[in-house]
Amino acid sequence: MIRSLLRRAGIVACLVVCGGCAQVALIAVTPTLAAFARHIDEGTSREIVELEQKQDWAGMLALAQSRLQREPVRAEWWWLQGYALARQDQHGAAVESFQRALRISPEDEQSWLSLGQSQTALHQPELAVQAYRQALRYRPESAQVYLALAELYQEQGKPDLALPNFRESVRYEPDLEQAWYGLAAAYHRTGQGTLRDQALEVLRKRNPAAADQFDKKYLSK
Repeated sequence: MIRSLLRRAGIVACLVVCGGCAQVALIAVTPTLAAFARHIDEGTSREIVELEQKQDWAGMLALAQSRLQREPVRAEWWWLQGYALARQDQHGAAVESFQRALRISPEDEQSWLSLGQSQTALHQPELAVQAYRQALRYRPESAQVYLALAELYQEQGKPDLALPNFRESVRYEPDLEQAWYGLAAAYHRTGQGTLRDQALEVLRKRNPAAADQFDKKYLSK
């Protein structure tokens, strides 16, 4: 998705079948695009993955717009248009596209996350919080939405509000390393050293390099 969601998600391998040759290629894409590609036809999926690989956001935008001309009430194309716009830092226009997607498919977690991230980029944190809260109405067990909300509060210097959301994030997805990192940081910032160390211990088991990074940032001063 856009900047924060992509940073959180990292890169995964997407299986793409080579047309006419029965070969399967492993292509590194963001999990957001990999998930999206599973819901559309194979040819378009392959094209989107290739555009992502080339970082051809203008080409991706053109693809989304061409599909919207044919299927204007399909939420996936509105989301893809918003994604391509956001990748070009056109967050105002991206917000409009994500909102159109949500009018068609109000339960779509991905669109709520994207909307909140673009609103954050536009320095509209209150609207982003509303978007994440609305997402939780539809997806009350979404670790990713809780993580997005927690990180937003953390960035605002509100670790006390971030804490319960980090806790919910790891409750629903115990292997979510970034949530454990954020949880340890929120405990640190609220002066809860024992709980910080417990969260850090869990992080160290899952990702020693991230735990070392935490040590350098927070504990080596």
